[in-house]
Amino acid sequence: MTKRTLVLAGLVLAGLLLVGLAAAVFGPKGRSEAPASGVVRTDDAPQPSRKIPTLYCEFYNFVGRSPKVGFTFAVTDRDSRPDFAQVSQFEMDGSRAEFGRDTPRPAWAFDDAQVPATLTSPDGAIVINLYAYDRTKSGGAWFEAGLRSVQYLNLDGKCRQGAA
Repeated sequence: MTKRTLVLAGLVLAGLLLVGLAAAVFGPKGRSEAPASGVVRTDDAPQPSRKIPTLYCEFYNFVGRSPKVGFTFAVTDRDSRPDFAQVSQFEMDGSRAEFGRDTPRPAWAFDDAQVPATLTSPDGAIVINLYAYDRTKSGGAWFEAGLRSVQYLNLDGKCRQGAA
């Protein structure tokens, strides 16, 4: 197999693992709450069995051949508005940050009053543009996204919402 095929296969596997991890973390054992501090904490009280949808986004290096950074979010509704709690982040160098039981999940701000809709990190350092995002659709369709930050520069990418 070519190097590109191996990288793509690895990315698909990593994405599936992240979606599975999010489903396991947000399964019947935990429920996300978004306090005013912008941090989401997991409640240990038993909850009805339901899966929380996820949003997975990955952004590519300047030549668009390999992912540079990826984010996974748990998406919940609060007062008919979606809340996005960051579940994990991976870097091109293989490092990974997981948020959950031991580390509070950062709550990203969602703004769909403009086109494209945006997700903004709690510190405002990262903005993800979501082109053609429709939170009512899930199940694997990729859509275009863009990352804007000083740390990562401006990167093109794509996102996919996992099934609820």
